[in-house]
Amino acid sequence: MKKLLYSSSIALMGLGACSESFLDVYPPTSRMSVDFYQTEADLIQGLISAYDPLQWDSYVWGQYNQITMISDMMGDDIATAGGGNEFDQERLTLLHRFSITPLMQPDGLWTIYYSGVNRTLHVIENANKIEGISEANKNRILGEAKFLFAYYYHWMWKLWGNIPYYDKNLVTPYTAPQLPADEVYAKLVAIMDEIIKGDYLPVSVPDGELGRITRAAAQMLKARIVMYQKDATRYAEVLADMENIQTQGYALYDDFEKMFTDDGEFCEESIFEVNYWDKSASRTWDYTNGVGGTVFPKFIGPRGLKNSPVFQEGWGFEPVKKEAYDLFSSDDQRKDATILNIDKHIAENPGVEYTPGYGNTGYFNKKYAPRAGYNDVTTGNTDMNFRNNIRIFRYAETLLNIAELRLRLGTGDAQTPYDDVRRRALGDAFAQQTVTLDLILHERRLEFMLEGHRYWDLQRFDKAETALADKGYAAFKKYWPIPSAEIDRTSGMQDELKPNPWK
Repeated sequence: MKKLLYSSSIALMGLGACSESFLDVYPPTSRMSVDFYQTEADLIQGLISAYDPLQWDSYVWGQYNQITMISDMMGDDIATAGGGNEFDQERLTLLHRFSITPLMQPDGLWTIYYSGVNRTLHVIENANKIEGISEANKNRILGEAKFLFAYYYHWMWKLWGNIPYYDKNLVTPYTAPQLPADEVYAKLVAIMDEIIKGDYLPVSVPDGELGRITRAAAQMLKARIVMYQKDATRYAEVLADMENIQTQGYALYDDFEKMFTDDGEFCEESIFEVNYWDKSASRTWDYTNGVGGTVFPKFIGPRGLKNSPVFQEGWGFEPVKKEAYDLFSSDDQRKDATILNIDKHIAENPGVEYTPGYGNTGYFNKKYAPRAGYNDVTTGNTDMNFRNNIRIFRYAETLLNIAELRLRLGTGDAQTPYDDVRRRALGDAFAQQTVTLDLILHERRLEFMLEGHRYWDLQRFDKAETALADKGYAAFKKYWPIPSAEIDRTSGMQDELKPNPWK
């Protein structure tokens, strides 16, 4: 279903408005001051503005930072950064080789996520000042804003570890104490506890609010935070959350490939997606944080592709290893739904041509590929406004979390949720195999390949040093170096930033 514009439509945010005029109301980002917040409608617009940075990572301020791609660049399923040559988007080449520096890294994410934090705090700090708002509406808005706050911060925590943390917007000189990663974790998990235990968020939303945060999204974010920290003291409560999601009406979507097309957006498996669209999309190279579409599909499509009835040409980044393609059995529907085998595509469509790029393998990310017609009604730049949604949380992850947590806790049936995911993938070829933690790690690799999970799974299963040794990974490289511009800016101040132990 395609799809309401949560970054620009007050109608989506539940005000009950359906007129076309609301589709032209953009969040007044230049007016997000204390004085702006006078009514519930103002608070809603502030919340819309807080959602916006979810869209920015595909390209803004001169960098291609799409977070699932950034994550996969550090994993073991990508051959090279790709593109035109070794120095095309050099930050990504360095990241792939674990050779980034304080000066050369995808540090645009730092600005994106702290921008998101700033916007969420405007909402949180002003929610209790609005008169005439019901307690239920206020709590829901607070739940969404606090989720976004924790979501933005959890990425910075995973990437940089020891980061400046603040929960009230800053005043001059705009610095905050740099907390150790473990302290940041404690604060994030406390926020998620508040949202979930306070019952701030609805279990489901109507069609007119698709893309808005739900209770299950909060439960999944808490699970990612706790499981990445490997905090066994909280596994039982996270397992209870995952089992609660099973009662909320989610289900596995039958057609794995279609799940990543228009037909699969906000399907019964979808728990949370970053919503993109091409209709009325305004992003251009001169207005890169405008609302609308994403450049990510263009970035990863085959270079110089011609005459394909299914896909458009791209720039050839993120080429996938043949070994990753070969991990799937021939009976696994995820094999050709996840990875575009260009030779197979050419054989099935005579006349198709492409130009191999840097590090070309002949295998490409199909889940988010630049599909024909997916940017055909934009008013902005066509390269920047594909409507492919990014899937953040899927019910398949809920099931594999249940299997993993039951194994780790030594309680309950871990086999059935594991089997459910494999049965969907293999169909009639399904044969049961006794579940183990190693098999769950392997199944997660297959199920979520090219969705940005693999590197983080290697970390939390303590496999990163072995699996990534040939790329230059070492334990001290778990956290990125703090950007040099941030260290320089705070030099000599009370909250002076210290480097991470990157060598």
